[in-house]
Amino acid sequence: MNIRPEFQLPIRVTVIAIVLAIVLVIAGSTWIYMSETSSRRATRRAEMMGSGLAVLMCVVVAPFWFTAAAKVGKERREQKLATAKPRKRKKSQAD
Repeated sequence: MNIRPEFQLPIRVTVIAIVLAIVLVIAGSTWIYMSETSSRRATRRAEMMGSGLAVLMCVVVAPFWFTAAAKVGKERREQKLATAKPRKRKKSQAD
């Protein structure tokens, strides 16, 4: 599998973030459900924890992907401009 070097760091960060999120969800859910709270309250807390972790993961991972995508886009635009043929200008009818 050939992965562009620009995307190797975002992939690594994403994998690490997913593994950490799974560990935190398991630990947090266990802690929430083992505490002496009602089932309804524990479910609500677990939902809030899951939502918060999802947002946190997006905030951590997104900048790496945006930076890599910007580098690739810049490189492609430069290649496109370098290989583009100059256009001929149309003569205006006023000439």
